[in-house]
Amino acid sequence: MISKSNDISAKDYELFLNYSKELGLDRTMVQAAGGNTSIKDGDTMWIKASGKWLIDTGSSETMVAVGISKIKDALKNKNCSNDDILKSVDLINSPKGLRPSIETPMHAILDFKYIFHTHDIYINALAVQKNSHIKFKELLTDLNWKFIPYVKPGIELCHKIMEAKTQKDNIFILENHGLIICGEDLEELKKLNQLVRYRLKEFNDKNSIVGKTKSKIKIVNLKNTGFKFCEDNLINNLAFHQPWIDKLTTGTLLPDFLVFLGPRLLALDPKGDGFVEKLNKISKEPLPFNSCVILIGHGVIIRDNALRGTVEIIRCIYDLLCLIPDDVDLKYLSEDEMSFLLNWEAEHYRQSQNKKIL
Repeated sequence: MISKSNDISAKDYELFLNYSKELGLDRTMVQAAGGNTSIKDGDTMWIKASGKWLIDTGSSETMVAVGISKIKDALKNKNCSNDDILKSVDLINSPKGLRPSIETPMHAILDFKYIFHTHDIYINALAVQKNSHIKFKELLTDLNWKFIPYVKPGIELCHKIMEAKTQKDNIFILENHGLIICGEDLEELKKLNQLVRYRLKEFNDKNSIVGKTKSKIKIVNLKNTGFKFCEDNLINNLAFHQPWIDKLTTGTLLPDFLVFLGPRLLALDPKGDGFVEKLNKISKEPLPFNSCVILIGHGVIIRDNALRGTVEIIRCIYDLLCLIPDDVDLKYLSEDEMSFLLNWEAEHYRQSQNKKIL
């Protein structure tokens, strides 16, 4: 599957796949189809395919080969599109029909052998707060890092990183998005990832004020509504803490929250008039709208036809909110930013890879 004639060996590639899977298995770093990893082999870069899960790395075809110089040439055009990036795919070596990750341009322009992009909850618990760059500066001051204000994923993010980076920078904090770690040596990269995570985890542990207490769900008859109660009782806790309900019904904090769950969660009182009729109606709306609904004081319900990964994403929301004090100001994605992602063909493709009934 991979050439041994250039810079990397089959052993390097195997170790890269193993670490990619390790990231995918840790829900504090990667959730569902989120995150992406790459390894460079001369002018060829192997990168996770769009919509695929890092947890499946090694057990199925998850990596796509692309030409780095083709991507860099395409990016010289200010009107470069995602279709232009797709022309870089090595059709001979890549699994048939797979597209490279939306973030392929960003991986290509970072001149390191290994690039690992995660949606780490310890980073994002701070990265979704207003003026988070001030605190990141305190926590990472002795490292080679850059803070990237939120921009649309893909080519726009790539250009923003190109403007900000120096040759030494190997850590990028993406506002409302996640973490990028780069390196030439896999073991050193792992240590760097652990160091950044440790500092942010320590900060979050000191500042989080909500305990992970269990609440007993109150069962409601959902027969023929198109919904069912979530089986994860920690997720159901979201229905019992009003500050969380307020946050989740106000807007969305991260791109994956949007593309799996919609712009904001709906909260309903099961005792209200026309409750069953409301559920029947919203269960027919196009995904990802109303993939899950908060039943206030009862629990969280999931649509029967929700995308594969919906439960993993809503569990990430619970884990994230446990780290965020109730009284901090959050930075939500704007209406324009949400509209772009919801109507982006590249995201529609990624969603199509996860259209599997739960």
